[in-house]
Amino acid sequence: MAYDITLEGQNLIEAESLLKEAAALFHKHKIAYWLEGGTLLGIIREDRLLPWDNDLDFSMMCDQLNLVNALLEDLKRKGFRVRIRRFEEDSEQFKKGDIRMLKIRRKKFFGLIKGNVCLDIFVKYPHEDKAYWEIANRLKHVPLHFYQQFREIQFKGSTYMIPKETEAYLTYRYGDWKIQKKDWDTSRDDQALA
Repeated sequence: MAYDITLEGQNLIEAESLLKEAAALFHKHKIAYWLEGGTLLGIIREDRLLPWDNDLDFSMMCDQLNLVNALLEDLKRKGFRVRIRRFEEDSEQFKKGDIRMLKIRRKKFFGLIKGNVCLDIFVKYPHEDKAYWEIANRLKHVPLHFYQQFREIQFKGSTYMIPKETEAYLTYRYGDWKIQKKDWDTSRDDQALA
């Protein structure tokens, strides 16, 4: 999602902390998730969060939503701001009211101000042999098999889940993902666009 920040300086410190805490809570609540988008790309390609990125990305399948309420309560108790975005109309892949994504930020100054760094959690919905989601009113999909097996990786002392076919997945989404493209735009360049 488009936020007017970069993951540098204090924002990078906040991002790494948010990433670590959120993953620990997903593990605690036994919610299957994985690193997604620029977060996955940066960690795999460069062993860092991309400094020109502007958020953090997780994904989860919709069958994990029954476990989310306890996670959200835990996040709120720990001082996070949680927003739920829902689909506004029915489509072939989604039903009106289904959760489209979760947005998590730290609260600052007694909850009066939201933190700079946002963790976007995309909810993926299976339909036929693909997994679908929506970003910025753009429908996206990838072959479902990318989201059926996962593996663990270590980053800055914490464990994260990623698609097992990591390189194939990154190639599907980014093309030649080993080359930096700082102007890459998810609403224009993602090969998952439907």
